[in-house]
Amino acid sequence: MKKKNVLLVEDDEFLRTLYTDLLKDLYNLDVAMDGDQAYQKIQNKDLDLILLDIILPKMSGVEVVERLKLEHPEAGKKNIVFLTNLDRNEMVQKVTKLGYSYMIKSDLNPEEFQKKVKTFFK
Repeated sequence: MKKKNVLLVEDDEFLRTLYTDLLKDLYNLDVAMDGDQAYQKIQNKDLDLILLDIILPKMSGVEVVERLKLEHPEAGKKNIVFLTNLDRNEMVQKVTKLGYSYMIKSDLNPEEFQKKVKTFFK
């Protein structure tokens, strides 16, 4: 069976390394470290899932999605799940209003993170 294509967008080096280690054997994994890289990769790649941090350098995850929806509507419809440590702030509310799911990073141990990611494939 063909491995799913996943883009992980995380600026925190520790978490990026941890998540990469958890996902690299299960999926064809690509990584971006800021909003600009994420934007470029999302519009140019065939992705089954995008794990997109909300707070990023250069452009927030929410700004990435809003820009994609404006400039590349098809890319904005991709399977995007936001990553955050913010529980109920305005960014998280914006994500839910836009119709996307999110995961609270601090609530998940590595095994739970891995299991949760599997649930997001359509």
